[in-house]
Amino acid sequence: MPLVEEVSADGGPDAKARSSAWKFVLVVFAASRLYYLLAGALLVRVVPIDPFQSETSDVPFRTLSIWAHFDGEHYVSVAQNGYAQPGGASPAFFPLYPLLVRASAVLLGGPLSRGALSVVGVLVSLAAFLVALWFVYRIAEDGWGPRAAQGTVLTLAFFPTAFFFNAAYTESLFLMLSAGALWAARVREDLLLACLLAGLAAATRNVGVFLAVPLAFEWWRHRDERGWRAACLALAPSGLLAYAAYLWHRFGDPLLFYTEQAKWERSFAGPLDIPANTIGRAVENLRALLDPAAYEPFSFGRLVYVLSGINYLYNLLFLALALALLAVGIGRRYLPAGLAVYALALVLVPALFGTEANPLMGMPRYLIVAFPLFVVLGVMLGDRRLLAGWVTVSAIFSLMFCGLFVGWYFVA
Repeated sequence: MPLVEEVSADGGPDAKARSSAWKFVLVVFAASRLYYLLAGALLVRVVPIDPFQSETSDVPFRTLSIWAHFDGEHYVSVAQNGYAQPGGASPAFFPLYPLLVRASAVLLGGPLSRGALSVVGVLVSLAAFLVALWFVYRIAEDGWGPRAAQGTVLTLAFFPTAFFFNAAYTESLFLMLSAGALWAARVREDLLLACLLAGLAAATRNVGVFLAVPLAFEWWRHRDERGWRAACLALAPSGLLAYAAYLWHRFGDPLLFYTEQAKWERSFAGPLDIPANTIGRAVENLRALLDPAAYEPFSFGRLVYVLSGINYLYNLLFLALALALLAVGIGRRYLPAGLAVYALALVLVPALFGTEANPLMGMPRYLIVAFPLFVVLGVMLGDRRLLAGWVTVSAIFSLMFCGLFVGWYFVA
């Protein structure tokens, strides 16, 4: 039984719950996005730019928005020119987000230059993140109550890599569509809408296909009254299938979105590569971090250099945090089976499909769309002092990652 009653004809309890949710979400959205937008604008002026920047398309510097670094370049390129092989934007980058960026730029009447599109990409991400926070809040409120919902939204919005929700990346859009799918299934109890949103999520990122698992669980819970609606589940992977059909028609390879990952040396690494290639190097990173000689002669630039070189350490720490939250969520039954399996899939994919040299590459960013992990945090941090302490420490740590990102140092 949901903790929040469903919509009533007179706009009773559920109307009040929705109004309360929007007020809280708007405050958290405004506070967190201003925090990161201002932090990025300030940090980009003081962080020395990584020499790698000279190898990107952001030349001269700031041709692109500071939030369109690394993958953002590729999404902007797709939005501007589509997939033009050979030598064009890679089909490894899924189409829905750049399509929305281009469509938004056209509606705004702006130019379709790379610089303009990189700014429009930020606007699309911000709008999507606002809606995403509302879906996440309502899911958490429905299952665990208002206090857990508030904790969930706060820990998500101020997570150390939550600045990616500002960026010209797919994180905001994917979170909006995936959380929207599960909101539609769990709160609104509309399986058709849920599967349509899941299909769009699968056209945003390939891991969207995993939404079929929690949606199937939701159907099974109500199978007596939803028997024939199981057919809707076929829509969940439709976005990925449609993109594969396009790639087959255009390039003759329906799996090009996967095989193109070889450009970044990504492949199935296997669980044994994590202890073999990550743990030892993470220990080396820790030693370098704690070695006073690494900072000599001391300068801000030297500090940035040291922090930019501990990727293995923080990748491993983020994976450990995710696994710990999953263990708590499953062990204490905070998460229903469908959400637990979905979150586990979102954690395992980046852990098993990294590069041979760095199996966990990108882990800190990939975790921010696994919102069931933040539900666990929201439930665990029921005490307001604990929640305030967590959010404060998290927001402070996020400045380090934000500064590295805007300075063209790879974070995730």
